[in-house]
Amino acid sequence: MLIDKIIDFENNFAEIQSTVIEKTYGKIFYDKNNPLSYDSNHAFIYEDSDYEVAIKEIVQFYQSIDITPRVYTFSRQTSAVGQYLESKGFKKSLDEICFFVQKNKKIIDIPQALQINRLNQIDETINELLSSDKEQGEWGYKSLLKSIDNENFYLFGGYVDEELVCIASLYSKNDISRVNDVFTKKDKRGTGYGSQLINFITDFNDQTLKTISYLYAHNPNAIKVYKKAGYEEINAIIRGCYWLE
Repeated sequence: MLIDKIIDFENNFAEIQSTVIEKTYGKIFYDKNNPLSYDSNHAFIYEDSDYEVAIKEIVQFYQSIDITPRVYTFSRQTSAVGQYLESKGFKKSLDEICFFVQKNKKIIDIPQALQINRLNQIDETINELLSSDKEQGEWGYKSLLKSIDNENFYLFGGYVDEELVCIASLYSKNDISRVNDVFTKKDKRGTGYGSQLINFITDFNDQTLKTISYLYAHNPNAIKVYKKAGYEEINAIIRGCYWLE
């Protein structure tokens, strides 16, 4: 089912931007050069594994590289892994409605003012773009540096008068793809550039990748745009983030 495919996709999504350590109980993702990125530095644990062994190894590993031990969970209901982590003193953050699937592909009604190109390398213009927002600047740039060489990763940039004003990416695997890295330069927000880029991605996915497209979002303004493009809420997946201070 689609829900199970998305859960599996999320469990493995960090593979494009991290080094992966395979374990019998799950996977450990890390990037010592990008310690601020939670998505690059976390583990996931199979529900039917030995939690005690898993947590011991995960905590020891991340502490050895001076990174906060962190575990992500994606589940249809309360996660047994999450309950165990709480019992061991992990802090938690849960999101119940945060995934959206494009069930009805729609083009947002907005004039096209952007020139959109696929970006095959990460240069200083992308760093300048992301640095316009301190919350995403450094870790977002480093995540893209790791992702760009993956053959199934597509990064697009929107330009106005040769200035890079927004970016967005698609990561495709099998018959589904995840929209990510949707970012507009801070002083260019509210101009409709994000909507134009989403229109482009909708066309690209429909005509080239031919996959089911989904995304993770929590910003209310961004969610309004995605809904206009035909994305609908999935209320069957709970995203959990657990960390040990």
